[in-house]
Amino acid sequence: MEEIKTLKGYFSKLQRTILNNSDFKFFNKAFIKKNKIDDILCCILTTFPPLYKRMLTMKEGRDYHSVLSYNLLIKALKRKFALNPDVYLVDIGSANKMISAIIKNIEQDISRMEKLYSAEN
Repeated sequence: MEEIKTLKGYFSKLQRTILNNSDFKFFNKAFIKKNKIDDILCCILTTFPPLYKRMLTMKEGRDYHSVLSYNLLIKALKRKFALNPDVYLVDIGSANKMISAIIKNIEQDISRMEKLYSAEN
């Protein structure tokens, strides 16, 4: 369960980056350098348990709220800005909502996955 605590820390760091470290904000959009977002997402992906990583791409992953929220979060974060390819155009409201949902549900979803899929093996 240490990895869940680490994951929640990374998601909190991502949330702080979106809210506080943008280069420019315009209403509900933030312009954030790609490397800031990608560095945190890389840490998050390496911390995910192997079963959770598989669920991110499988159809069965739709049954888990945190998996759905993570996939929507990636879409909200990784919108390219046409004038500068080194910047993401982030939807602050949507990203913040998805991160909060992930933090709230990830522990329960991982334990449900482990219980369900360890019983099958």
